[in-house]
Amino acid sequence: MKKICIALDYNPNSEKIAAIGHAYARALRAETILVHVISEAAFYAMEYEPFMGYDSPFHLNNLDMVKELEQGAENFLLAASLHLGTDGIKTQVLEGETSDAILSFCRENRVDLLVIGTHSHSVLENVLMGNTAVKIVRHTGIPLLVVPTKMEG
Repeated sequence: MKKICIALDYNPNSEKIAAIGHAYARALRAETILVHVISEAAFYAMEYEPFMGYDSPFHLNNLDMVKELEQGAENFLLAASLHLGTDGIKTQVLEGETSDAILSFCRENRVDLLVIGTHSHSVLENVLMGNTAVKIVRHTGIPLLVVPTKMEG
């Protein structure tokens, strides 16, 4: 194993996912890449007039908003890499539908192991919204480590 990709979102459980994934990378002496997906940042850049009595702030300076979303994600990944305390951790902000963006990145970068977390969503939430972990499990062609993040108690 040469490359391990760890997908993180803004959930506090990402700390556990990052730590476990990075422990595998260290043990295997593999390159670590942290990724975060911005779901369709371009959506925020759409120009539209106020509607239904709502004047969204997103239509003002919308290119700046996209840059702020990207910068926030980059800052998040940098903080995560510094928290792990090892030099040489790479980071990458991805854009698009979460599972597709992660899987495409892994294919294009010849990742050997993908580490993701799974949040404890109800069956109804999974049916209505889909579940990123489930989509990745169904469509990945590389080894996958799924870290359960359900709160114990």
